[in-house]
Amino acid sequence: MEYKTINGKLEHRLVVERFIGRELTKEERVHHIDKDKKNNKIENLMLFKNDSEHIKFHNKVRQFGMTNNIKKLIENRWKNYLKQN
Repeated sequence: MEYKTINGKLEHRLVVERFIGRELTKEERVHHIDKDKKNNKIENLMLFKNDSEHIKFHNKVRQFGMTNNIKKLIENRWKNYLKQN
């Protein structure tokens, strides 16, 4: 499955950049919550500071399922991110 691009940039990265008001670093990773790579609505996207944090998230979901803590993290993802930056 290929990601959609616009002017050579990945659409999901552009959506997040517009939302947070800056370009993403090369290390930052955008996650599709519903696993549909074509669904690039901001409500379906999550930003991780690097591959390591993204992998940790996937491992927690695989190991424990969608716990209340994970659901809360998803629900508050932009509030939490914008507070940190």
